[in-house]
Amino acid sequence: MAITYRPSRDALLNPCADPTFKIIFTDDSDESRGALTCFLSDILEKEVTDVVLQPNELSGEALDDKQSEFDINCKIDGKAVNIEMQGRNENACYGKRAEYHAAHLLNHYTPRGKGWQDIPQVFQISVLNFIFDAEEENCINWYTMKNAEGRQIENLLNVIFIELPKIKQFSDDVSKLTKTQMWGKFFLYASNKDKQDVVKELCAHNRGIDMAVTVLEHVSQDEMNWYHESRYWMHVSDMKTAERHAIETGMAKGLEQGIQQGIQQGIEQGIQQGIQQGIQQGIQEGIQQGIQEGVLQGARQKNLENAKKMMECSIDFETIFKVTGISKEELSN
Repeated sequence: MAITYRPSRDALLNPCADPTFKIIFTDDSDESRGALTCFLSDILEKEVTDVVLQPNELSGEALDDKQSEFDINCKIDGKAVNIEMQGRNENACYGKRAEYHAAHLLNHYTPRGKGWQDIPQVFQISVLNFIFDAEEENCINWYTMKNAEGRQIENLLNVIFIELPKIKQFSDDVSKLTKTQMWGKFFLYASNKDKQDVVKELCAHNRGIDMAVTVLEHVSQDEMNWYHESRYWMHVSDMKTAERHAIETGMAKGLEQGIQQGIQQGIEQGIQQGIQQGIQQGIQEGIQQGIQEGVLQGARQKNLENAKKMMECSIDFETIFKVTGISKEELSN
Protein backbone atom coordinates (compact mmCIF):
# COMPACT_ATOMS: atom_id res chain seq x y z
CA MET A 1 0.00 0.00 0.00
CA ALA A 2 1.42 3.38 -1.06
CA ILE A 3 2.11 5.99 1.61
CA THR A 4 -0.20 8.99 1.35
CA TYR A 5 -0.13 12.37 3.07
CA ARG A 6 -3.79 13.02 2.31
CA PRO A 7 -5.95 12.36 5.40
CA SER A 8 -8.96 11.17 3.37
CA ARG A 9 -10.15 10.89 -0.22
CA ASP A 10 -12.21 14.09 0.02
CA ALA A 11 -9.77 16.15 2.13
CA LEU A 12 -8.71 19.53 0.72
CA LEU A 13 -5.40 21.31 1.04
CA ASN A 14 -5.21 24.33 3.37
CA PRO A 15 -4.87 27.70 1.57
CA CYS A 16 -3.17 29.11 4.70
CA ALA A 17 -0.20 26.86 3.94
CA ASP A 18 2.28 28.78 1.83
CA PRO A 19 2.73 26.22 -1.01
CA THR A 20 -1.04 25.67 -1.31
CA PHE A 21 -1.72 29.42 -1.39
CA LYS A 22 0.78 29.78 -4.24
CA ILE A 23 -0.60 26.96 -6.36
CA ILE A 24 -4.22 28.15 -6.10
CA PHE A 25 -3.29 31.36 -7.92
CA THR A 26 -0.49 30.09 -10.19
CA ASP A 27 -1.85 26.77 -11.46
CA ASP A 28 -1.87 26.55 -15.25
CA SER A 29 -5.64 26.71 -15.66
CA ASP A 30 -8.31 29.23 -16.60
CA GLU A 31 -9.87 28.88 -13.15
CA SER A 32 -6.60 29.75 -11.42
CA ARG A 33 -6.04 32.80 -13.62
CA GLY A 34 -9.64 33.85 -13.08
CA ALA A 35 -9.37 33.42 -9.30
CA LEU A 36 -6.21 35.57 -9.21
CA THR A 37 -7.83 38.29 -11.31
CA CYS A 38 -10.93 38.37 -9.10
CA PHE A 39 -8.85 38.32 -5.91
CA LEU A 40 -6.83 41.34 -7.02
CA SER A 41 -9.96 43.17 -8.18
CA ASP A 42 -11.62 42.60 -4.79
CA ILE A 43 -8.56 43.62 -2.76
CA LEU A 44 -7.76 46.73 -4.81
CA GLU A 45 -11.47 47.55 -5.15
CA LYS A 46 -11.26 48.14 -8.89
CA GLU A 47 -11.58 45.92 -11.93
CA VAL A 48 -8.35 44.22 -12.94
CA THR A 49 -8.14 42.75 -16.43
CA ASP A 50 -4.53 42.23 -17.51
CA VAL A 51 -2.70 39.93 -15.04
CA VAL A 52 0.69 38.51 -16.03
CA LEU A 53 2.67 36.24 -13.70
CA GLN A 54 6.35 37.12 -13.23
CA PRO A 55 9.38 35.18 -11.86
CA ASN A 56 9.14 34.75 -8.09
CA GLU A 57 12.76 35.60 -7.35
CA LEU A 58 14.16 39.11 -7.72
CA SER A 59 17.92 39.53 -7.55
CA GLY A 60 19.71 42.56 -6.15
CA GLU A 61 21.91 44.93 -8.09
CA ALA A 62 25.04 43.73 -6.26
CA LEU A 63 26.13 40.27 -5.13
CA ASP A 64 25.74 41.17 -1.47
CA ASP A 65 22.27 42.73 -1.90
CA LYS A 66 19.41 41.01 -0.06
CA GLN A 67 17.35 38.84 -2.44
CA SER A 68 13.56 38.71 -2.57
CA GLU A 69 11.59 35.50 -3.07
CA PHE A 70 7.89 36.15 -3.57
CA ASP A 71 4.88 33.85 -3.26
CA ILE A 72 3.06 35.34 -6.24
CA ASN A 73 4.75 38.01 -8.35
CA CYS A 74 2.69 39.53 -11.14
CA LYS A 75 1.98 42.65 -13.15
CA ILE A 76 -1.52 44.06 -13.52
CA ASP A 77 -2.23 46.75 -16.07
CA GLY A 78 1.43 47.81 -15.86
CA LYS A 79 1.54 47.79 -12.05
CA ALA A 80 3.81 45.44 -10.06
CA VAL A 81 2.23 43.25 -7.38
CA ASN A 82 3.57 40.74 -4.86
CA ILE A 83 1.09 38.60 -2.94
CA GLU A 84 2.21 36.76 0.20
CA MET A 85 0.66 34.30 2.63
CA GLN A 86 2.49 34.71 5.94
CA GLY A 87 1.94 32.50 8.97
CA ARG A 88 4.39 34.00 11.48
CA ASN A 89 5.61 37.44 12.45
CA GLU A 90 9.20 36.29 12.90
CA ASN A 91 11.10 38.53 15.33
CA ALA A 92 8.17 40.97 15.03
CA CYS A 93 9.77 42.25 11.81
CA TYR A 94 7.18 41.49 9.13
CA GLY A 95 6.38 45.17 8.68
CA LYS A 96 10.00 45.85 7.71
CA ARG A 97 9.99 42.85 5.39
CA ALA A 98 6.85 44.06 3.63
CA GLU A 99 8.28 47.56 3.14
CA TYR A 100 11.49 46.07 1.78
CA HIS A 101 9.57 43.90 -0.71
CA ALA A 102 7.60 46.92 -1.90
CA ALA A 103 10.78 48.96 -2.35
CA HIS A 104 12.47 46.04 -4.15
CA LEU A 105 9.52 45.73 -6.52
CA LEU A 106 9.69 49.44 -7.28
CA ASN A 107 13.43 49.29 -7.94
CA HIS A 108 13.20 46.12 -10.05
CA TYR A 109 10.43 47.30 -12.34
CA THR A 110 11.55 50.91 -12.75
CA PRO A 111 12.73 51.37 -16.37
CA ARG A 112 16.33 52.56 -16.52
CA GLY A 113 17.01 55.73 -18.42
CA LYS A 114 13.35 56.68 -18.77
CA GLY A 115 11.35 59.54 -17.33
CA TRP A 116 9.99 59.58 -13.80
CA GLN A 117 6.49 59.41 -15.24
CA ASP A 118 7.21 55.81 -16.28
CA ILE A 119 7.75 54.53 -12.73
CA PRO A 120 5.00 51.98 -11.94
CA GLN A 121 2.86 51.69 -8.85
CA VAL A 122 3.78 48.70 -6.69
CA PHE A 123 1.56 46.73 -4.31
CA GLN A 124 2.74 44.43 -1.53
CA ILE A 125 -0.36 42.42 -0.53
CA SER A 126 0.09 40.23 2.55
CA VAL A 127 -2.47 37.75 3.86
CA LEU A 128 -1.42 37.36 7.50
CA ASN A 129 -2.39 34.38 9.63
CA PHE A 130 -1.44 36.35 12.75
CA ILE A 131 -2.32 39.68 14.37
CA PHE A 132 0.04 42.35 13.06
CA ASP A 133 -1.39 45.31 14.95
CA ALA A 134 -3.53 44.46 17.98
CA GLU A 135 -4.41 48.13 18.52
CA GLU A 136 -5.87 48.47 15.00
CA GLU A 137 -9.50 47.30 14.79
CA ASN A 138 -9.67 47.04 10.99
CA CYS A 139 -8.85 43.62 9.55
CA ILE A 140 -7.69 45.12 6.24
CA ASN A 141 -5.21 47.99 6.28
CA TRP A 142 -3.75 49.85 3.31
CA TYR A 143 -0.50 51.70 4.03
CA THR A 144 0.98 54.42 1.81
CA MET A 145 3.49 57.24 2.24
CA LYS A 146 1.78 60.31 3.70
CA ASN A 147 2.69 63.41 5.65
CA ALA A 148 1.39 64.27 9.13
CA GLU A 149 -1.79 65.76 7.62
CA GLY A 150 -2.52 62.62 5.58
CA ARG A 151 -1.51 63.99 2.18
CA GLN A 152 0.14 61.42 -0.10
CA ILE A 153 3.25 61.97 -2.17
CA GLU A 154 2.57 59.96 -5.35
CA ASN A 155 1.02 56.75 -4.00
CA LEU A 156 3.71 54.61 -5.65
CA LEU A 157 4.46 52.37 -2.65
CA ASN A 158 1.45 50.45 -1.33
CA VAL A 159 1.44 47.86 1.45
CA ILE A 160 -1.82 46.03 2.17
CA PHE A 161 -2.27 43.74 5.19
CA ILE A 162 -5.20 41.32 5.54
CA GLU A 163 -5.25 39.89 9.09
CA LEU A 164 -7.09 36.54 9.08
CA PRO A 165 -7.51 36.18 12.89
CA LYS A 166 -9.56 39.40 12.88
CA ILE A 167 -11.72 38.18 9.99
CA LYS A 168 -12.31 34.89 11.81
CA GLN A 169 -14.14 36.80 14.54
CA PHE A 170 -16.79 38.06 12.10
CA SER A 171 -20.13 36.37 11.59
CA ASP A 172 -20.31 33.58 9.00
CA ASP A 173 -23.31 35.34 7.46
CA VAL A 174 -21.76 35.82 4.01
CA SER A 175 -24.25 38.53 3.03
CA LYS A 176 -22.74 40.81 5.71
CA LEU A 177 -19.13 40.39 4.56
CA THR A 178 -17.13 42.59 2.21
CA LYS A 179 -15.47 40.90 -0.76
CA THR A 180 -12.07 40.98 0.93
CA GLN A 181 -13.55 39.49 4.11
CA MET A 182 -15.09 36.73 1.99
CA TRP A 183 -11.62 35.82 0.73
CA GLY A 184 -10.40 35.74 4.31
CA LYS A 185 -13.17 33.31 5.27
CA PHE A 186 -12.27 31.16 2.24
CA PHE A 187 -8.61 30.93 3.28
CA LEU A 188 -9.65 30.01 6.83
CA TYR A 189 -12.45 27.55 6.02
CA ALA A 190 -11.62 25.89 2.69
CA SER A 191 -10.04 22.78 4.25
CA ASN A 192 -12.39 22.64 7.26
CA LYS A 193 -15.06 19.95 6.79
CA ASP A 194 -17.28 21.59 9.40
CA LYS A 195 -17.37 24.87 7.44
CA GLN A 196 -18.21 23.57 3.95
CA ASP A 197 -21.71 25.08 4.08
CA VAL A 198 -20.11 28.51 4.58
CA VAL A 199 -17.66 27.82 1.73
CA LYS A 200 -20.59 26.98 -0.58
CA GLU A 201 -22.24 30.28 0.35
CA LEU A 202 -18.98 32.09 -0.38
CA CYS A 203 -18.85 30.44 -3.81
CA ALA A 204 -22.42 31.54 -4.50
CA HIS A 205 -21.63 35.17 -3.62
CA ASN A 206 -18.13 35.47 -5.10
CA ARG A 207 -17.19 34.15 -8.55
CA GLY A 208 -13.47 34.34 -7.80
CA ILE A 209 -13.81 32.16 -4.71
CA ASP A 210 -15.88 29.67 -6.70
CA MET A 211 -13.02 29.36 -9.19
CA ALA A 212 -10.47 29.12 -6.36
CA VAL A 213 -12.40 26.20 -4.84
CA THR A 214 -12.41 24.45 -8.23
CA VAL A 215 -8.62 24.83 -8.39
CA LEU A 216 -8.24 23.66 -4.78
CA GLU A 217 -10.29 20.53 -5.43
CA HIS A 218 -8.14 19.77 -8.47
CA VAL A 219 -4.71 20.32 -6.88
CA SER A 220 -5.80 18.37 -3.79
CA GLN A 221 -5.79 15.22 -5.96
CA ASP A 222 -2.01 15.51 -6.39
CA GLU A 223 -0.06 13.62 -3.71
CA MET A 224 2.99 15.82 -4.28
CA ASN A 225 1.03 18.90 -3.18
CA TRP A 226 0.14 17.13 0.06
CA TYR A 227 3.80 16.31 0.57
CA HIS A 228 4.79 19.97 0.15
CA GLU A 229 2.05 21.11 2.53
CA SER A 230 3.11 18.50 5.09
CA ARG A 231 6.70 19.75 4.89
CA TYR A 232 5.47 23.31 5.34
CA TRP A 233 3.54 22.54 8.54
CA MET A 234 6.50 20.56 9.85
CA HIS A 235 8.70 23.63 9.27
CA VAL A 236 6.16 25.81 11.09
CA SER A 237 6.15 23.40 14.04
CA ASP A 238 9.96 23.36 14.11
CA MET A 239 10.10 27.17 14.14
CA LYS A 240 7.50 27.42 16.92
CA THR A 241 9.33 24.77 18.96
CA ALA A 242 12.66 26.56 18.54
CA GLU A 243 11.05 29.88 19.44
CA ARG A 244 9.41 28.43 22.55
CA HIS A 245 12.67 26.76 23.60
CA ALA A 246 14.52 30.06 23.21
CA ILE A 247 11.91 31.85 25.31
CA GLU A 248 11.95 29.19 28.04
CA THR A 249 15.76 29.10 28.07
CA GLY A 250 15.89 32.87 28.32
CA MET A 251 13.34 32.86 31.13
CA ALA A 252 15.29 30.17 33.03
CA LYS A 253 18.54 32.11 32.70
CA GLY A 254 16.80 35.31 33.66
CA LEU A 255 15.25 33.63 36.71
CA GLU A 256 18.60 32.22 37.82
CA GLN A 257 20.30 35.57 37.34
CA GLY A 258 17.46 37.30 39.15
CA ILE A 259 17.72 34.93 42.11
CA GLN A 260 21.47 35.48 42.40
CA GLN A 261 21.05 39.22 42.10
CA GLY A 262 18.23 39.11 44.65
CA ILE A 263 20.37 37.14 47.10
CA GLN A 264 23.22 39.63 46.75
CA GLN A 265 20.89 42.58 47.17
CA GLY A 266 19.30 40.84 50.16
CA ILE A 267 22.68 40.32 51.80
CA GLU A 268 23.67 43.94 51.23
CA GLN A 269 20.33 45.19 52.47
CA GLY A 270 20.49 42.86 55.49
CA ILE A 271 23.96 44.10 56.39
CA GLN A 272 22.82 47.70 56.11
CA GLN A 273 19.73 47.06 58.20
CA GLY A 274 21.82 45.14 60.74
CA ILE A 275 24.22 48.06 61.05
CA GLN A 276 21.36 50.49 61.54
CA GLN A 277 19.68 48.26 64.11
CA GLY A 278 23.01 47.71 65.88
CA ILE A 279 23.66 51.43 66.07
CA GLN A 280 20.17 52.07 67.38
CA GLN A 281 20.42 49.28 69.93
CA GLY A 282 23.88 50.49 71.00
CA ILE A 283 22.57 53.99 71.51
CA GLN A 284 19.69 52.72 73.63
CA GLU A 285 21.94 50.51 75.73
CA GLY A 286 24.48 53.33 76.12
CA ILE A 287 21.81 55.69 77.30
CA GLN A 288 20.52 53.15 79.78
CA GLN A 289 24.00 52.38 81.07
CA GLY A 290 24.79 56.09 81.33
CA ILE A 291 21.67 56.67 83.36
CA GLN A 292 22.53 53.86 85.70
CA GLU A 293 26.10 55.08 86.15
CA GLY A 294 24.84 58.64 86.66
CA VAL A 295 22.46 57.49 89.37
CA LEU A 296 25.23 55.58 91.14
CA GLN A 297 27.63 58.50 90.91
CA GLY A 298 24.97 60.88 92.20
CA ALA A 299 24.20 58.64 95.19
CA ARG A 300 27.90 58.27 95.98
CA GLN A 301 28.39 62.02 95.88
CA LYS A 302 25.44 62.52 98.22
CA ASN A 303 26.80 59.96 100.70
CA LEU A 304 30.19 61.68 100.61
CA GLU A 305 28.60 65.02 101.46
CA ASN A 306 26.67 63.44 104.36
CA ALA A 307 29.81 61.75 105.67
CA LYS A 308 31.67 65.06 105.76
CA LYS A 309 28.83 66.68 107.68
CA MET A 310 28.84 63.81 110.18
CA MET A 311 32.59 64.16 110.59
CA GLU A 312 32.15 67.90 111.31
CA CYS A 313 29.76 66.87 114.08
CA SER A 314 32.55 64.74 115.66
CA ILE A 315 30.82 61.44 114.87
CA ASP A 316 33.27 58.54 114.87
CA PHE A 317 34.48 57.01 111.56
CA GLU A 318 33.00 53.59 112.25
CA THR A 319 29.49 55.02 112.53
CA ILE A 320 29.98 57.23 109.46
CA PHE A 321 31.05 54.18 107.37
CA LYS A 322 28.07 52.13 108.51
CA VAL A 323 25.63 54.91 107.57
CA THR A 324 27.14 56.22 104.29
CA GLY A 325 29.53 53.54 103.10
CA ILE A 326 32.28 56.17 102.92
CA SER A 327 35.60 55.02 104.36
CA LYS A 328 38.01 57.04 106.48
CA GLU A 329 40.51 57.09 103.55
CA GLU A 330 37.93 58.64 101.21
CA LEU A 331 37.14 61.34 103.75
CA SER A 332 40.82 62.07 104.21
CA ASN A 333 41.27 62.67 100.45
